[in-house]
Amino acid sequence: MTTRLLPLAILLLVSLFTYAQARPDCALRPTSLTQMRRCYRPFLVFSPSATDARLKQQQSTLDNNADDMMDRFVLFIPVVAKSANYQPPLDTPYILLSQKELAAIRNRFQIQENQFTVLLLGEDGAIKLRSTNPVTISRLNRLIDAMPDRKLEMQRPHAN
Repeated sequence: MTTRLLPLAILLLVSLFTYAQARPDCALRPTSLTQMRRCYRPFLVFSPSATDARLKQQQSTLDNNADDMMDRFVLFIPVVAKSANYQPPLDTPYILLSQKELAAIRNRFQIQENQFTVLLLGEDGAIKLRSTNPVTISRLNRLIDAMPDRKLEMQRPHAN
């Protein structure tokens, strides 16, 4: 009897592991937007400086709701023109990219160094939200939860 249950137990463990993260082959510390595709929802915050009040407000909002960001595979990426003295978030999942990658991102989305802009990219890499003001967590969660891929995520066993 136990030999019949062993394959079922193995299948159950494999399925739990598979659904516990976006995808097993996703980089834990991606170094580019390309590596984030199909794995994370990049949340790009372009800011003129590390001391910009809007950047601090956006980062605080994300930090206060870090569990929501983790559940939705949101990865915060600050794109700060003058990054001296930048303090990364405490709890929010984030990544600090190389200056070369940040310049390529700024060029791709045509955001000037003196502009404050927030972009949410879907797992497909497409822009899902663009704002020139900090975004509330309720707006962000509603938008992400309405995405077809997020609806599928929520249906999985042990979904985030």
